Amino acid sequence: MELPPSPCTTTDECTALLGNHDGGDIPHKQSFIQSIPWSKILQSQPVSLVPSITVGAIIWFCTPASDELTPTAIRILAVFVSCIFALITTSVDISLLVLTGLALLSLTHSFQCVDKSTGLTTECRLCGETNPLTGDPYKCHGAKESFHHSLEGFSSSVVWLIFAAFHLGKAVQVTQLGRRISLLMIKMFGKRIMGLAYAIVFSELLLAPFVPSNTARGGGIIHPVVHAIATTLGSTPTHDSKVGAFLMLVGNHSNLISASMYLTGMAANPIVLSKSSQLYDGVNFDFLTWLTGSIVPGLVCALALPIILRYSIGLSTNSKRQDDEEEGGPNGNSATKFPNDGIVKHAETELERMGSMSGKEWQLCLVLLICLCLWVTSSYTKLDATLVALLGILALLHMGTLTWKDISNNTNAWDTLFWLGGFVTMAHQLSDAGASAFLGHKISSIIEQLGLPPVPFLAAAYFLTTFMFSSLSAHIVAFVGTFLDAGHALGANPMILTAFIAYFGAISGCMTNYSTGMAAMYYATGYVTRSKWFIIGFQLAIFYLTVYFTIGMGWWRLLGWW
Repeated sequence: MELPPSPCTTTDECTALLGNHDGGDIPHKQSFIQSIPWSKILQSQPVSLVPSITVGAIIWFCTPASDELTPTAIRILAVFVSCIFALITTSVDISLLVLTGLALLSLTHSFQCVDKSTGLTTECRLCGETNPLTGDPYKCHGAKESFHHSLEGFSSSVVWLIFAAFHLGKAVQVTQLGRRISLLMIKMFGKRIMGLAYAIVFSELLLAPFVPSNTARGGGIIHPVVHAIATTLGSTPTHDSKVGAFLMLVGNHSNLISASMYLTGMAANPIVLSKSSQLYDGVNFDFLTWLTGSIVPGLVCALALPIILRYSIGLSTNSKRQDDEEEGGPNGNSATKFPNDGIVKHAETELERMGSMSGKEWQLCLVLLICLCLWVTSSYTKLDATLVALLGILALLHMGTLTWKDISNNTNAWDTLFWLGGFVTMAHQLSDAGASAFLGHKISSIIEQLGLPPVPFLAAAYFLTTFMFSSLSAHIVAFVGTFLDAGHALGANPMILTAFIAYFGAISGCMTNYSTGMAAMYYATGYVTRSKWFIIGFQLAIFYLTVYFTIGMGWWRLLGWW
C-alpha cells in the first residue's frame, strides 16, 4: 500500500510543524486562542447579566433577616432589584428577565402562602413546618402555591386593560381611523411639531376628568392617534426616529400630568383621600380642592413639557424644510426638521385620497364612543374599565372590524402582557411580604434621625420610591399609608403632605417605562431606547420636584393651606 506524501521533507520542517515534544507550544494552538472572539463573548447576553445577578445575589445572601424583613421579603426584593438593574444595564428582553425571576422565586418557594389552619399569611418556604405559636404544622403546599402566586399578576385587571387597549389601538390602525385623525391634526396644527405636541397635551387634559383610568385614556384613546401621527409624518423607529420619539414621550408624560391634576384622573387617586381623612380631621380633599391645588403647578408642568422634551430628544428649532445638504443628503436622516406647510398640504392631499369615512371606521367610532361613555359613567354602571374594553374588542370582532388574526399577530400586546404581568406579581408580593412597608419606615426613620423637615423629604422619598413599582396603583396602595402615618407622627402639615402625596402618586411614574401600563405601550413602539427613556424620566423628575416645591408651595400659600 502506498502511503500519502509527507508534508515536510526535513527534520527541522517536521519539528517546526508539529512543535517540540518537550512541552513547547504548538503554533496552531496559539492561533486558536487568539482567534477566540473575546469581545463578542464579553458582550454576550449571559456575561452582560453578571453585574445584575451579582447585585441580586448580594441582597439575597448578605441581607440579614429580621422580624420586619423576612427571608421571603429579602428574596423578592433581590430578584426585583436585579431585574431593574438588568433593565438599565443590558439589552435583554424584559419578558425574559421577568419570567426568569418569577421562575426562580417559584422554585425557591419565595412567596407568601395562606396557612389554612389559621387563615393568616406565612412564607411558602415554611409550609409543612411547625408553627412556633400554635405548635401545629403550617397547612399549605409551598411548591404548588408558589407557582400559583407567580402567575397572579397575569390575572390582574390592569394588565388585561392594557392588553385590551393595545387591540383597540390595533383597530384604530387597521381601519385607518388613526391615520385619518392624525392627518386632520396635522392639517390643523402641523405647521409646527410643537403645535402637534400641545394638541396631544390638551387632549389629555380635557379627557382626564372624564376617563378615570389613565391607561384606558392614554393607551386606548390617545396613544393610537399619537402613533398614527408619527407614522404619517414618516417617522419610524429606524428612520427619522426623533420626531416619533418626541411625540411618544409627549403622549406618555402628558398622560401622567393629567392623571395627577384631577381626582378622577387615575383610579387609585381616591385612596389618598381615604387614608388622609382617617388620619387628619378637617382635611377634605374633594374634587374641587384637588383641582384648585393642582391647576397652577400642573399647568406649568404641562406647558413646559414639550419644550423640555424637544431639547432632550435633540430636535432642531428650524421650521423650514431644507435642501438635501441640511437633511443629510437624499438618504440622510431628517429627524431635526419640523413639519411645515408642505406637510400640511400633503395631509390635505392624503385626506382627499382617503375619501369619506368607511363603514369600519364608523363602527370603530361607535364602539370607542360607547366605551368612553361607559368609562366616564363607571361610578354609576359599576362596570370595570377592563370589562368595558374587552366588550369593545368583542363587538369589533363580531362586526368584522377586527379579525382574530389581527389579535394574534399583535406581538406588542402579548409581549407587554407577559412582562407587565410578572412585574405586577412582584410588586404585590413586595407589599404582601412587608418589604415595601419596611423600606418606607426606614426612610421615615432616617428623616427623623437627621432632623430634616418632614414634608419635603417625605414627599421626595415617596416620589422616588415609585421607581420600584410596575403599577402606580400598587405604589399608592403600598406606600400612601406608610408615608402619611410617618408624616402624622412627625407633625407634618396635613394639607401640604396630603397634596404632595396626592399629586406625586401619578406624576412620579415619569421615571420608568414600567410604572404604568400606558407607559409600557408608548415604550413598546420602539422609538425611544430603554436608557434614553430612563435618562429623560429622571430629568423630568427633577423638574417636577422643583416646580412643586417652589411654584406649588407658593400657590398653596396663597390658598392658605400653610
